[in-house]
Amino acid sequence: MSRFFRSLCHLAKGGGQTSPSIRGPESDQWPDLCNSIKSWPGRGDPNLGTTPLASNSEATIKKSPRIFEAPGHKDTPPAATELGQLVGSGGLWRDLGSGFHPQPDIFARIEQTACHPRPDERVLDLGPFQESAQESFRVLCQRLLQIRQERRLRTVLVTSPLPQEGKTVTAINLAATLARSSSKVLLVDADLRHPRLAALGLDPGTGLADYLAGQIDLAMAIRRVMPLEFYYLPAGIASTNPAELFQKPALQEFVSQSAAFDWVIIDSSSINYFADPRYLTMVVDGVILVVRENVTPKRSVEQSLAALEKAFVCGIVFNASTGPSLADRDHSGRRHSTKKQQRAAATK
Repeated sequence: MSRFFRSLCHLAKGGGQTSPSIRGPESDQWPDLCNSIKSWPGRGDPNLGTTPLASNSEATIKKSPRIFEAPGHKDTPPAATELGQLVGSGGLWRDLGSGFHPQPDIFARIEQTACHPRPDERVLDLGPFQESAQESFRVLCQRLLQIRQERRLRTVLVTSPLPQEGKTVTAINLAATLARSSSKVLLVDADLRHPRLAALGLDPGTGLADYLAGQIDLAMAIRRVMPLEFYYLPAGIASTNPAELFQKPALQEFVSQSAAFDWVIIDSSSINYFADPRYLTMVVDGVILVVRENVTPKRSVEQSLAALEKAFVCGIVFNASTGPSLADRDHSGRRHSTKKQQRAAATK
């Protein structure tokens, strides 16, 4: 307990008739403190809800009627009176609740459609592809789930340094693989310059560009793709300047409405060529960069990573690799381990 506080206690016990005796360097500060309190402009001003300081131990702090009085007091503001009436009436609470109109369930308004991709369009779930290719996407999904345990990760942008590096195929198969364990996966074609995703065999129709332009409701453009079982938002009308659309407040509104989905996979244009993906990195949780073996120059990858400096990069997908996949290495390791165990058993 400080000497200053002990002196205050002594003052209260002694009736407050004399100034406390303070020894030490604080002794010359006591008269200044008393004068400061006495000269405080709010002291005794009823408009400020305060009361004069008393000079004896019977002093009490009186409540301000503007704050503590019950609803209906003459000094109570109208807003507080109305709030008191609401609190006191359960019927008014029910009336208040009936005034809220939540947005209708977006899934109830989405139409379902069937896709018809060709076998050579590399949709893994619908074609005769090696098990190692499907396993690679399972590994990719598992790593995204690992990241999600450590930080927020729901919206993922898929881009690449250059065109024709496989980002669209990666986005489609990533969405299809995620849809096996989650019923609410949305795939978005955000390449508004060159609307594609023709691998799904769907009529492009209206889409993201129309929504950002304020021409349609979001649920009117989304459709559920069967049998892949994910939701799909096409690019919509081709735009010569998508950057203007991505700068509209509607982009943030889209992100807010897409919160109904567990995963949102956004396929975009090449980040080294266009500004569109850079705007999208500002509203997504993570980015996947797709590069192609023997196609993507190292310098282009470095430029892409520099452009994504402020974004969270989940990882890099090495597409069209001729080396052994993770699944092949795993099977090879198991075969080697099995043969080693057989040789050990034969020598015993």
